[in-house]
Amino acid sequence: MQSTNYVIYYRASTEKQRDGLGLDAQKAAISKFLNNYGGTVVDIVEEIVSGGADVREGFNQALKVAKETSSTLLVHRIDRLSRSGFMTIALLEQEGVNFIEADAPNDSSFSKNIKFLVAKEEKEKIQARVKGALSEIKVKIGKNGYHVSKAGNKITSLGSPQNLSEMSRQKSIVSRRNKALNNINNKKAYSVVELMEGKPLRTIAAYLNNNGFRTSRGKDFSAAQVSNLRKLYA
Repeated sequence: MQSTNYVIYYRASTEKQRDGLGLDAQKAAISKFLNNYGGTVVDIVEEIVSGGADVREGFNQALKVAKETSSTLLVHRIDRLSRSGFMTIALLEQEGVNFIEADAPNDSSFSKNIKFLVAKEEKEKIQARVKGALSEIKVKIGKNGYHVSKAGNKITSLGSPQNLSEMSRQKSIVSRRNKALNNINNKKAYSVVELMEGKPLRTIAAYLNNNGFRTSRGKDFSAAQVSNLRKLYA
């Protein structure tokens, strides 16, 4: 396999997967691939979102960068790209972007298409299981007045305004975090912050400001913002 340019795309469905083995496994597989085949990493995009989500800002960004730089999209496995089957295949072909699975770099186009279909089928099975579980909870609430979750919490209703508000709040938090993780100013600044580990925050902030680095909003860095940057990429 010839050396090429890559845009790496990592995706976890939940924050728990991001902090656990889900994301670690993806990074280990891609690191192994790069060690074996070489290549230049043009960009790395990471996001926390369901593979079946209609809007995935991180994936769209990775696709855009890959197209603009004539790079290949590199993922751990096809299900990290999407679980929407041929819709994703059509989009990749439309944009003229090739992709490679770190776990199966020599797969043919036919094999990739089959895997996309399998990923879509798995998504549909997951949706069916969730729908069935919600129906069961609804029946229990109707019969007993409540349902006890695995965590021991009593649920007395589904889809209440309070629950919907909390879901929206959590979705907004994840969206803002993804945006911050993939901000080019943040990425550039953190590469310096990482090298200056152990230095006082004020010293790091002064160095960043004196050398043309800016926050995600184009402002000067403060000690607090340097601290927040470390936490973001921790």
